[in-house]
Amino acid sequence: MVALIGNPLQAKAMGFVYVDVSKQIYSYDEMMEDIISISAGHEDFVSYSTLTTTSQGRSVCLLKFGNLASDNKILITASIHAREYMTSQLVMRMLEEYILNYDVPQANGLTYRQMFDSVCFYVLPMINPDGVTISQFGGTPRIKSNGNGVDLNRNFPLGFGQAPNAAKKPGLSNYPGSTPLSEVETLVMATLLNENDFVTCINYHSMGELIYYGASTNSAEVAIGCKNMANLVGSITGYKKLYCGNAIGSFADYFGSVEAAPSVTIEIGTATPTPISQFDEIYNRNINVWPEVARLYQ
Repeated sequence: MVALIGNPLQAKAMGFVYVDVSKQIYSYDEMMEDIISISAGHEDFVSYSTLTTTSQGRSVCLLKFGNLASDNKILITASIHAREYMTSQLVMRMLEEYILNYDVPQANGLTYRQMFDSVCFYVLPMINPDGVTISQFGGTPRIKSNGNGVDLNRNFPLGFGQAPNAAKKPGLSNYPGSTPLSEVETLVMATLLNENDFVTCINYHSMGELIYYGASTNSAEVAIGCKNMANLVGSITGYKKLYCGNAIGSFADYFGSVEAAPSVTIEIGTATPTPISQFDEIYNRNINVWPEVARLYQ
């Protein structure tokens, strides 16, 4: 495992102000409040916007963080699957650490401002707010789909409908939709890729403590990049690596094709919904991933 370049123990001692990790449920409404709170006063390196509105009226938000003028754009996604909502909590807590301590020297003597000076993160902290809300409050905690019963991570064009367990109708999971990009959540993600050139992408899912990488549809260059990214992230988190194989309509499949850039999918936790008792370990394993990935583009 590589040396940790951040200092999570120092950050924890300094305390957190906004993102609550003392309880299991981290809701869409709480996240929206936290986005506003942690961004306030930091407009030189943080911005946020609403990309689209879901069928149930919730916002799919994008935060930009780091050097907002940088061409080295790194995409971060979380909670594309409803029951995997701890990934939103994780991403938001990590953002709070970076933003509120942006000019505080870390264990390596560098500040986050210095570490992130050459990159701009595009963060989608909750792609599926309708599904997350149903999972948390609707009596179906294990739902993966969005409010229309579509599994958003099977709704992309590459390999659409080819997952071995694809469902035939809307439900809790695995239904790819009637057509590729049929959902506003996936359509806006496709638009984001069309409008930006991303150098890499990290997708947060749960569960398994795994790093998925690569697809049979990758070019040789992208395949090498995915493997290298998986090795780097694995060296930081200690998670095992697993090659994905055939495209099945996932966002990672689509990203590699459209952007011709590498990505990894980080699966946190050992259960889903991931119990809050696992949060601290997950956080400490992942807090140094973004700085290390950023270092690739210095």
